Amino acid sequence: MARPRRDARSTGLRHVQKRRTRLGVARVTCATLACLLLMQALSFSQDVTESSLKAAFIYNFVLFTDWPAGLVPPAAPLVLCVLGDDAVEEALRRTTRDRVHGGHGMTVTRGAPAGSPRGCQVLYVSGMTTTQAEQLVAGLRDLPVLTISDIEGFTQSGGIAQFFLEQGRLRFAVQNVSAQRAHLQISSRLLALARPR
Repeated sequence: MARPRRDARSTGLRHVQKRRTRLGVARVTCATLACLLLMQALSFSQDVTESSLKAAFIYNFVLFTDWPAGLVPPAAPLVLCVLGDDAVEEALRRTTRDRVHGGHGMTVTRGAPAGSPRGCQVLYVSGMTTTQAEQLVAGLRDLPVLTISDIEGFTQSGGIAQFFLEQGRLRFAVQNVSAQRAHLQISSRLLALARPR
């Protein structure tokens, strides 16, 4: 007995949905592997400086973070601000040149636009005391700014991501509670790579 035509259509639809899901998983897996290979290649390259490695990590943090919809106007770039580390700023400028994320280009600035880090989507801070970093982060609490630093205790002070050295290798910690408070969605793939601090 022939099955009703409706069943054939729903079976075909299910097949298409499964195929799309498999393709989506494959794309996510490829993107994650590309990120891991880039980080691994940078860590083994002999001429890679700590500044360029930090810049590569910051760039990957951007790729694996979602900001609230409509935060950045369609034609505007994401603003990546660097305070206190000229070498990271220069390396980040080279790393993000001609790169696009979510339809937005990326602009790297020394300091913050108009003197306020509230205009930044990403803020990397270095070369200041823990107290100064705490005050800076406190002024950004609940704002959609991805805060990153190499200052000891940064994530415990409310910052979102912190670089640290472990057995001679650059690692990072992520405080997802701070990211959620800032209305940022950090990919679970990035969170899986983070180390506790």
